[in-house]
Formats: sequence, structure tokens, C-alpha cells
Amino acid sequence: MISIDSSRASLDKHFTASAFVLNPHREVLLIHHRKLGVWLYPGGHVERHETPDETALREVREETGIQAALLGERDLALADTEADVSVLHRPYQVLCEYIADPREPHYHLDLIYLCASMARGCPPQREAAEAGFFARHQLDELRMFPNFRRMLERLFDEQAVWDAVIQGADR
Repeated sequence: MISIDSSRASLDKHFTASAFVLNPHREVLLIHHRKLGVWLYPGGHVERHETPDETALREVREETGIQAALLGERDLALADTEADVSVLHRPYQVLCEYIADPREPHYHLDLIYLCASMARGCPPQREAAEAGFFARHQLDELRMFPNFRRMLERLFDEQAVWDAVIQGADR
């Protein structure tokens, strides 16, 4: 079992939600993170008034200007309108990431979602200065964290994901 470094166990943990936005052309939406100097998916902190599903879609929209649709399983049989219980999308992956902020080191508990979009480019109205859709063969040119690159490579290899993108992109 992998666990948090014991010297950092008492650090705050912040919930975040991120999204791999995929289109039917087998491209993934990435943004260039200025502070870190790497390419990543859009994402950010879950606000007190939001569900992680809402956060993922908001962050995609704010950072890239893209409207996306969440993919992923939801067991709707567990919903209960009388008790005000709804079912959220199951994340594609969940990571616990150490954030070496010099002012406040902490962890991100990152819920990573899959989303679909018909888009192939980003509108000019967006937060991220550099953002775009990339095919697999273009990834080698981009600077990324090694684990992020591995996750992307796996994603591109999962045919079931791309089948879901084709079905979900029209929503």
C-alpha cells in the first residue's frame, strides 16, 4: 500500500476536480500551467457550494472556454429525490498529489473526470494563455510530469473511453 510521507501526514488536504476533455478526433484538451511550466488538464479546487462534477465542468469552461459533457458511470438506482440524494459521476482516476507551496504546503485529493466535447480548438475568451487539443503523436513535444504522461498514454490506449467519447460528444 502506498501512503503519504509520514513527515507530511498532518498537512491539509484540499479536494480538487480535474478533467480530461476528449473529442471524437482522438484529441485531448490540455493547458500550459505557467507556474509549473508543464502541460496538464484543466482543474481546480472544489468550492464549498459545488459538487466535484460541477467543479470539473466549471474549471474546463473558465480555463479553456470549452463546454464539455461529463462521461463516466452513475448508478442512478441509488438516487432518492424524496431524501434529496443524487448520484455523481464516478471519477476516471483519483490522485493524492503533494503541492510544494512555499507558503502552505498541502495535498490535492484530485478527482479526475472524463469529459467529451465536439470542439477542436479553444475560444479566445479563456483564463489559460496556452490551451489546445492534442493528438497522441503530439504529446512527445510537450513537457509533462512523468505520471501525467503515463496516465495520458493509458487513456489513449483505452478503446472503451473513445467509444464513450463518440457517444457523449453529441450531448
